[in-house]
Amino acid sequence: MATATRCQTPGAVYWVIIGPDRIAVDVDLPFDLALGEDDAALLEANLHNMVELVLAPYFAREGDTGRTV
Repeated sequence: MATATRCQTPGAVYWVIIGPDRIAVDVDLPFDLALGEDDAALLEANLHNMVELVLAPYFAREGDTGRTV
């Protein structure tokens, strides 16, 4: 179970859909991000890395027979 923490994104509304072969996450922000191209690329890379870390335990490793959680 996840550890309870103080909200770090007040006003953000998260929409998460989990299906058998697809996960979707959408976030409504309480403000405009107004990111430049470099900042948008960094945000995209950070989001990718974060989701990859969360999903990694569900992927079989070489020699494994299935998920680890």
